Amino acid sequence: MTQDTEVKTNQKVNKKPNPNDRVPYCQHLTKHESDQLRKWHFAMNASITELRDKNMAPAPSGQRARLCRADTLPTLMMTDGYRALWFAINPEVDENAPEADQETDKTKPESSAYVKKHFAPLAWACIAGVIADVRNDITPPFGSDKKEDKAMRSIASMAGTPVENSSRSHLSELRFQQLQTADTDEEFLMLMRRLVKRLKRNAPIARLADDILCWFAEYHDRIPREVEKRIALKWASEYYAAASAKPSK
Repeated sequence: MTQDTEVKTNQKVNKKPNPNDRVPYCQHLTKHESDQLRKWHFAMNASITELRDKNMAPAPSGQRARLCRADTLPTLMMTDGYRALWFAINPEVDENAPEADQETDKTKPESSAYVKKHFAPLAWACIAGVIADVRNDITPPFGSDKKEDKAMRSIASMAGTPVENSSRSHLSELRFQQLQTADTDEEFLMLMRRLVKRLKRNAPIARLADDILCWFAEYHDRIPREVEKRIALKWASEYYAAASAKPSK
């Protein structure tokens, strides 16, 4: 190996992750948004000791309760919890900075194209309301092939997974079909919250957030897209694949 080749190889190994890249298995959520979402969730659920270990401040007292009590998207958008999340995923850009500096700083977090859409505040209000009900983020390690990790890779897989010592899924097929055919933002919010509670408030929050972003993009944009990427088909595939698996004993 030549010296030039070795230098290039080391540069690739030491390359910093771009915060504007998409999260694995996600269509819309960026790494920056995922990181901020996890911090926001952690601040509401971690103990003082856990927060101190990560040098983080706790969320304001009652923030999660206010989010959980808000039963519509407009009321969610009025909460301090939603505002904290919305501003966290929208990094400020210094308009006075030279354009060259912004172009060359590839690792600087930027507001994603999604948050600039007219329905993005509604989508993130739904994310705030649903994930406020989640107590444990159970996102599996990236690349894991363990059966139990694959089952927790998405909310639809978890919904279809049979209850222990039973052939019955965590979410019944009727309830799942209701979620698939939600007609309004508010109905979708209600059904997603119900699903999180059926899963004992455990969920992979990054994938959960991305699924919500996908639903709002399809519901409000009505943009034709590849059939295999539509959220309803993806959820159905994951739900029925998990439901058809042998129940755990």
